[in-house]
Amino acid sequence: MLVTSPSLQSPSTGKIVTTGIVAGIIVDLFLILSHAAPFPGIYQFIASGLVGTAAFTSSGYIYLGLLLHLAISVIWAYIYVWIFQRYLASVPWYGNGVLFGVIVMLGMQVVLLTKHLEPGFPGGGALIGLLVAHIVFFGLPVAYLLRSRG
Repeated sequence: MLVTSPSLQSPSTGKIVTTGIVAGIIVDLFLILSHAAPFPGIYQFIASGLVGTAAFTSSGYIYLGLLLHLAISVIWAYIYVWIFQRYLASVPWYGNGVLFGVIVMLGMQVVLLTKHLEPGFPGGGALIGLLVAHIVFFGLPVAYLLRSRG
């Protein structure tokens, strides 16, 4: 049974936006520095979800990919507040962060598969890498930064 917590005050819009941007940068840094998604290809790949293969023809699409990724990260931060802080408020922030990271990874894989940007669901080391990226470097930072202090 999900327990809502109407007594908790939601974070401000500014805090949610900032959290999404910060967590998006953290996960990107991990992916780039670990060579899981090298720069600038990571952002051209993201842009290709919107404009197709043209995104790989010009470095101008790097900026579009970066903006898209940060916008998506902000949307996920809003989803965290809307669901996790509302219905799972009794779960410690780190528990919510782990679960949230898994959900974000699965959600993004559904988007990539639906748009035919990936040939199939990742397995083995790729799956572990995606889970680490989305749990440790996105889900936990979002949960930590948006945790309630009450």
